[in-house]
Amino acid sequence: MDTWKVLCEMSAMIVQCRIDDLSLLIGKALTLKEIEETLFLLKAEIESVQGNRIEIEVNPDRQDMLSSEGIARAIRAFLGIELGLKSYHVKKSPCEVIVRPGLERIRPFISCGIAKGVETSDELIKDYMHLQELLTTTHGRNRKKASIGLYVFDDIEFPITYQVEKPDSIKFAPLGHDSPMDGWTIVRTHEKGVVYGPIISGFKKWPLLIDAVGKVLSLPPVINSNDLGRLTTSTRNIFVEVTGTQRSCVDQALNIMIASLADRGGKIESVRVLYPDGTEVNTPDLFPGKMPVTTEGVVKLTGLTLSDQQVVDCLRRMGYGARIVSSGRVTAEIPAYRIDILHTVDLIEDVAIGYGFDRIEPTMPVTTTVGRLLPTTRLKNKVRDLMVGAGYQEIMSYVMSSPDIMSTKMMRDLPLVTTGNPKSLDFSILRNSLLPALMDFISRNQHADYPQRVFEVGDIVIPDGDAETRTLQRASVCGLIADARVNLTEIMTQLGFILRNMGFENRFRFALLMNPTYVEGRSATILIDDKPVGTLGELSPEVITRFGMAVPVVAFEFFLVT
Repeated sequence: MDTWKVLCEMSAMIVQCRIDDLSLLIGKALTLKEIEETLFLLKAEIESVQGNRIEIEVNPDRQDMLSSEGIARAIRAFLGIELGLKSYHVKKSPCEVIVRPGLERIRPFISCGIAKGVETSDELIKDYMHLQELLTTTHGRNRKKASIGLYVFDDIEFPITYQVEKPDSIKFAPLGHDSPMDGWTIVRTHEKGVVYGPIISGFKKWPLLIDAVGKVLSLPPVINSNDLGRLTTSTRNIFVEVTGTQRSCVDQALNIMIASLADRGGKIESVRVLYPDGTEVNTPDLFPGKMPVTTEGVVKLTGLTLSDQQVVDCLRRMGYGARIVSSGRVTAEIPAYRIDILHTVDLIEDVAIGYGFDRIEPTMPVTTTVGRLLPTTRLKNKVRDLMVGAGYQEIMSYVMSSPDIMSTKMMRDLPLVTTGNPKSLDFSILRNSLLPALMDFISRNQHADYPQRVFEVGDIVIPDGDAETRTLQRASVCGLIADARVNLTEIMTQLGFILRNMGFENRFRFALLMNPTYVEGRSATILIDDKPVGTLGELSPEVITRFGMAVPVVAFEFFLVT
């Protein structure tokens, strides 16, 4: 069994660590109970204990804690063993990586770093491999956005060249194999090639990393070479490269990986990356980012009454650098490996964690409210009961539909709310009526016995230039009867029953309507307090034919009003 493994779960990450190793990294002997209590306050918890091994559940946003080194780093700051921003010195090295043209559309970005004097053992090498794999699976989106390679630095001749080659021209022994293979053989037969080869196999040329004497480092993002990419217990100096499609993603993955190696004794050195357009970048860049936070904002979101200095103390307990810049204003220095800090609210959350959830005293809300249904929801439920009582069966259709169903087949041209860049024309608009959806439903169920009586209560969306969202959402009800012989008088009687039970006795009436959707002379506008709220009538033969039906249909639809 591996000494360190990571299991990706739906809502969390499970990290397996060794207790003695974790205590050594923390720098203080802690009991299992103390570790458990500290982790719980850091939004992590122990899932299981098996001898010297513990499984720790970590929130997926804290990708810096996906290793024993990252977990220990967080605990050290939280317990005050190493408060504030952890400093990583990066020494400039003469090593260079030259990026050749042709990678722009394939995998254009690369970031590199060197860690010298890293502790290694069979168990630690497996640890590094697992962190590498997990970061590329999660942060790197299964290697599509970023992939990481670790190499024996002492065996590499610099400068390294990052270039493209035709698959047939690529030849090297992939990790785990002694015999050379060409590019196509690797992606078709190698275990990793089968899984990750499709990321690059659609291109005419593939990315390749080679050193100054022509030795292949890797075929990113597929596999390292067995020559330079195999770490052993005698390896002390490690070269790290991250390639990908997004520069920020590549840089962030490198920062997390290199920080973990530094926590294992590695001395970090930078690598200069030279791009075809003349851009030069020194990586890794572990300089902390800065973000302001106000004490007022902390108090407002957390409910804690804190001073400026207390905010600073809480941030330092979470591994930030922090200082008061003026009354009520604090500047936080964010570690380069904390890639989850995107907004001030993220800082405020860490202030609350640094303060200690166990110190927050529960209080009753100032106002006490009781949940209840909205008036519109109660009205919808009442109408549903009335429709069921009148002998109709309820259906539920999608809010999104197609112009063909909403307009073309209904022989009308009412304004529609359309979606941008739809994946399918079948779901490219928001419905502006329930009747077309019911017609579509009936047309797909002609095998069922007649008469068919169906209804739907739901919302429709109508364009409205005066509204803030440029749309108006209205609750509506639609009822429909399909049969060999339909009776308009019957549906008008049922509609009157529903309206009277909704409280509109003597307040509604019908007015003759001319509408191509309905048969001329057999349709009407529904008015409540002399305001039009809907329509009813017998659908025209042309509409029925367009839906592929052969039986008459009568229907009504109106807005739900109070």
